[in-house]
Amino acid sequence: MSGTSPGRIYLDHAATTPPDPRAVEAMLPYLRERWHNPSSIYIEAQAARRAIDEARATVAAAIGAQPDEIVFTSGGTESDSLALRGVLDASAKRGRHLVTTAVEHHAVLDTAEQLQREGAMVTLVAVDRDGVATPAAVAEAVRDDTVLVSVMHANNEVGALNDIAAIARAVRERNPRAVVHSDAVQSAAHLGLNVNRLGVDLLSIAAHKLYGPRGAGVLYVRSGTPLIAQIQGGGQERDRRSGTENTAAIAGMAEAVRIAVAEREADLGRERALQRRLLDELPRRIPLIGITGPRELERRLPGSVSIVIAFVEGESILLALDLAGIAASSGSACTTGSVEPSHVLVAMGVPPELARGSLRLTLGRLNSDGDVDRLLEALPPIVARMRALSPVPTTEPPPDWRPWLVNA
Repeated sequence: MSGTSPGRIYLDHAATTPPDPRAVEAMLPYLRERWHNPSSIYIEAQAARRAIDEARATVAAAIGAQPDEIVFTSGGTESDSLALRGVLDASAKRGRHLVTTAVEHHAVLDTAEQLQREGAMVTLVAVDRDGVATPAAVAEAVRDDTVLVSVMHANNEVGALNDIAAIARAVRERNPRAVVHSDAVQSAAHLGLNVNRLGVDLLSIAAHKLYGPRGAGVLYVRSGTPLIAQIQGGGQERDRRSGTENTAAIAGMAEAVRIAVAEREADLGRERALQRRLLDELPRRIPLIGITGPRELERRLPGSVSIVIAFVEGESILLALDLAGIAASSGSACTTGSVEPSHVLVAMGVPPELARGSLRLTLGRLNSDGDVDRLLEALPPIVARMRALSPVPTTEPPPDWRPWLVNA
């Protein structure tokens, strides 16, 4: 299932996960024999329709929702966009104020920026040094004309977990009519999600982040939530998202969700153990690095390890790791290659120059102690070699870097 070449190690599960063979197998009938349009009335088409209905019921049961509250989309980005645009368009007479945080995925931030250009008012809530948005900070930004609050469940770069249930309660105490959305794209594979316990009205999930196929996602929409479709056409998904359904991808996503629920405890225990090893060992083996995001595992997304390494560029580290047979990331996969430091780290207060040395290691279902061993063997000499080639001294960090370095 790894999808990597023999001998290579994949540590970038926050970017995408290898499709589980069982999810692929679930897709094949709808690529080979049952490829018909599920909106048609003949027998073959109705077999495709039943597959979609069964998938809807599977996803709904997994998150504590009703089947008619599940809207299938093309992925997390579309789900986020539909949540923001759909609610603001539906609530235009009541207000056009959106509250979100400064560390959201660009699927939310870029949509919010475009909405602002179109006349909406947007408030970005600051986060603490761990990347967490506190309920009090979010609620303080809510106004009488706030129609939507969007706060991610788990940050894709530093793994910070937000207390969405507490945030939802605080928002409704301030404005009972405000709609609450959470981007749960990163957390769906790792944590049990129940929309009622979270208290959300909308929730975004992407199949390819939980060992399913790309091209499938879900937006949970609580019954009664105001939402205007952003893609019109054939009226699919109860007029909330038109377009002929991708039956194969939807079936694959449902199987991936089923597996995630069944195997979550085993996955969680393995990923937490490997995560703890990296968080403990990396500072011991590499001087002048810092852990970004919460240090306590219960406040951090399972399998997520993020660090900043002083006096090196993150992109150079990635290239060297790649040559050593290890695939990793320097932050969001959607912005890898950018010359700008991570907007998440900068929002947390990390000095921009230090933020350029970021490295994200995200573990998954098939990673092992041997993978961690290889990373711990490969990374320290890579860092030492790059620092030795640096034209500036690499032993004395600037004063504003020191609070972020655990072993300065």
